[in-house]
Amino acid sequence: MLKRYQILLNDWQAEHYRMISEKYDVSFSEMIRMALCMDILNATKVIFPKYRWKISKKLIENAMKNRDIVGSIGAEKFHRLLSQIYFETRKATELWHGKGAKK
Repeated sequence: MLKRYQILLNDWQAEHYRMISEKYDVSFSEMIRMALCMDILNATKVIFPKYRWKISKKLIENAMKNRDIVGSIGAEKFHRLLSQIYFETRKATELWHGKGAKK
């Protein structure tokens, strides 16, 4: 379930995410969600070094290196990748909030 929030970004932040969203042909909102998820996953690795993602970091890196993610892997695979990222991020947040494995 998506909830609507208003966030304020500096001009340089908005421009960066606008350019990235255009580059990868995704909506601005989707780009922000993806960036937040990647930040949460990366922070989780710092705070919980033994935590392992169930999604291939190499798969994400390879997808992000391609200018047209959707065109290169197809819309269905792209949305499956997003679903995996969102799922892994949700599990990571549960770990942060004490609902998952211990430190």
